[in-house]
Amino acid sequence: MSLPSTYFVVGQFDEPLSLEDAEAVFKSSVTNVVVEITSHCNRHCTYCPVSQVDRSSENKLLPDGIFDMLLRDLSAIDYDKSVCLNLYNEPTSDRNVLLRRIGQLRAAVPRCRIYFSTNGDYLSREYLKAMVDAGLSELYVTLHVPAGKTYDDSYVIGRFTELSARLQKRIAMSAVVPGTTVQGTMKLFGITLNIFSTNYELYGSDRAGSMSDLSARAPARSAPCDRPFHDFTISYDGTLFPCCQMFVDNPLHKKRYSVGNLGAYANVFEAYASQKMAGWRKSMLRFGPKESPCDTCSEANYEGNVEQRMERDSIYERLVGPLPVTKPVAGDLPILTQMPVRKTLLRRMQGLWR
Repeated sequence: MSLPSTYFVVGQFDEPLSLEDAEAVFKSSVTNVVVEITSHCNRHCTYCPVSQVDRSSENKLLPDGIFDMLLRDLSAIDYDKSVCLNLYNEPTSDRNVLLRRIGQLRAAVPRCRIYFSTNGDYLSREYLKAMVDAGLSELYVTLHVPAGKTYDDSYVIGRFTELSARLQKRIAMSAVVPGTTVQGTMKLFGITLNIFSTNYELYGSDRAGSMSDLSARAPARSAPCDRPFHDFTISYDGTLFPCCQMFVDNPLHKKRYSVGNLGAYANVFEAYASQKMAGWRKSMLRFGPKESPCDTCSEANYEGNVEQRMERDSIYERLVGPLPVTKPVAGDLPILTQMPVRKTLLRRMQGLWR
């Protein structure tokens, strides 16, 4: 859902004059802090950039100083929104680190929602209970197909059955779309597990251009992107990105798209309010052609009606300045507008995969 016009404030586009102003902008804007607490992933999915590097032989941990700063600053504003503990890592592969980080977060920021996505490979009933006891609020379980294999409905149903048996609890199925997705939920130990498998070879994101096969099929992006506004994204080495689509182990991403390292800032509020972050937000506020790497991002890409376009233009003029002059681009309207059923599925599936 697109952000309402009342959400936007001038501090998202210009550096606030004081720490108090920066704190206020962060608190009113950020609803999801994404922090990659480890680097390890045991899988090599062909639709994920992890398949292009080695993340299985070593586990690099987010520096304590970075996590401590995050705890300090979120506590200072009594943060009560979401904190996600994964990007391209598999958090459950390091039990000690995961349970410690959940516990630290719950103690310092008691009102926040703590969640993450897992491939489920390490999940057990006992492990889940330990995570809930430490303070976990919700869990997303993505059941992937084996590396090099294509999406297969029968295999996916088998994975659902196996996970249900392992956790000793029935999964309530909510959607089965042949060749596309299977989705369900489970209530266990007082939290919700959102369980799904998706044909990401068709409905995946190109991860800021790093997955060329998906880039080739993506329509030119026209829609705004709200992630640089409501997300605050920290990779395992402290590198900050404007959104979760960017991959810190990709040298091009780290060089061109990073907004610095959190350790170089005095606090998270200063980092969020930085000119580099403000620049990303300005570029993604309006409808129209986007520059690389956002030009091939299909997440929540939509045409927008006249009223929606006028509203975003009005917000830009009010908080940023005169509208930039742009030349018409052939094919500005995305191909997805000619495919209403696929567009709906695409937006649903990409919202599930982090």
